[in-house]
Amino acid sequence: MKKYMQGIAIWFLIIPIAILNGGLRESVLYPLGDIALPLSGIILSISIFIVAYLLIPKIKNCTSQDYIILGIIWFVLTNLFDLSMYISEGGGFHDLLNSYRFWEGNLWILVVITTLLSPIIVAKIKNSKQKKGVCKNV
Repeated sequence: MKKYMQGIAIWFLIIPIAILNGGLRESVLYPLGDIALPLSGIILSISIFIVAYLLIPKIKNCTSQDYIILGIIWFVLTNLFDLSMYISEGGGFHDLLNSYRFWEGNLWILVVITTLLSPIIVAKIKNSKQKKGVCKNV
């Protein structure tokens, strides 16, 4: 249970990054035109992966199943957080579903897939490095 709480704590570190990314999108990227929304999604996805890469290995004694569960927890929390933001602005579940319209330039789906898969991918990267003797204490 402790490892899942640590994973949730790491996820909470992503929230300020996402908020800063939104500010960047609104103030800097939107003047660039149609590329703003996809670029923002890519930046946030990379940021999420970096957080996972730096912090997920700090969670000790995780099995492959634990990393899958952490990814699912992050996925659910990310969608619940986004839904809560829509609700706070007077929107709802329909607005959350609209954010999955990648064909309109919104790469939100990339963000949630990144939150789902980052713990799993990071574990595989770190485990392969450990097996090669590059990394210790993973």
